[in-house]
Amino acid sequence: AQSYQHQWVLKNIASFGGDPNKIVINGESAGAGSVRTLLGSPKAIGKFRGSIAMSNLGGGVDLGLTGNYATTYSSYLTPAQSYARSEALFEEVGCNQTTLDARISCLRATPAQTIVNAATVARYVVQDGVYVNTEDLDVYNRNGSAANVNTIWGIVANDGASFSTYPKTPVASELAGIQAALGISQAEAQSIIDSGLFPLYNTGNITLDSFNVSQRVATDNQFRCIDQATVYAGVESGAFKTSYFYQMQRSAGGYDPNNLGGPPVEPGYPYGNPEKPYFKLHGSDMPWVFGNLNPLRDANDLKSVQLESGYFASFVRSLDPNPPANYLQVRGYTNTTQGVQQSGPWQPVTSDQGPMKLLDFPSVTADFQDLPQCAFLNYPISYYVNGGL
Repeated sequence: AQSYQHQWVLKNIASFGGDPNKIVINGESAGAGSVRTLLGSPKAIGKFRGSIAMSNLGGGVDLGLTGNYATTYSSYLTPAQSYARSEALFEEVGCNQTTLDARISCLRATPAQTIVNAATVARYVVQDGVYVNTEDLDVYNRNGSAANVNTIWGIVANDGASFSTYPKTPVASELAGIQAALGISQAEAQSIIDSGLFPLYNTGNITLDSFNVSQRVATDNQFRCIDQATVYAGVESGAFKTSYFYQMQRSAGGYDPNNLGGPPVEPGYPYGNPEKPYFKLHGSDMPWVFGNLNPLRDANDLKSVQLESGYFASFVRSLDPNPPANYLQVRGYTNTTQGVQQSGPWQPVTSDQGPMKLLDFPSVTADFQDLPQCAFLNYPISYYVNGGL
């Protein structure tokens, strides 16, 4: 579907005053997975000049699991694998006729809500040999199989909190909490503790503290590790022209199946105090990219939205997230000018250390995070450089 949309934009954008030679594709979550797919799609390569992938999912083949919810967004099924999963969906919704045509007719007649409620879903990118012809995005072998464009990749600080399970009843130990939150065996949960790489938080609430460890593991093994490794390989090989990486440090809302809520409400902060600790959830960065945060919780909410939306708008306009000073000054963008000056330039990734930008007001330059943790989870920074090993 995204490929058809891309073709429509190419054909029609000039009618809206746009330039088909200056297209930048952008997506968040599953949309970021679509961006990743288009970066390697023969039908799309050469037809856009930049990309932004926000919280792309992937990885998950670790801790005794053969994969999780995130895996197939960055690793694509063969037709046979896709068909096998479709068979499970047919069976689950009662479409078990003997011929495929009859099964498809049955599925078309099945109420949409029944399909949505099914445990088995058919949402996978498939190696069809036309739109997708590789198992994953090849970012290391510079052979034309990846679009040689400018890119931005990034995550939200606690993306994984949205994909971990907060225990419904209090747990008695860190081990039990990690096992429940990640759906892994006791032995694998113990290995996380024994690694010493994911220290236990200490709020006095063992259920919350063990969940906090679990969400860090989930953030790493479903988002951070795969995306940092992708960017590093693309830069190392020259598959990408330039790549920038970010972590969103300030957020609002997002996907919250655990009802974790936002920052604490305090006197003077009726919508929560964003300077206090809270989980930055999956999808909660979008108001900062599109500039539509409402309500504002403090003065830095407004300033950070202006700064971050300025970064992304600058990239779309010029393929560089650093807006020129004269561009900001002539438009009277005082807060953004101040933020850019205090934050310093957003530098492209140049090595296995990064750098990356921690987006807030001001933003901070930092190295890639959790490299030892990613190596423990079998997704080291060299994962794609080493051929996905």
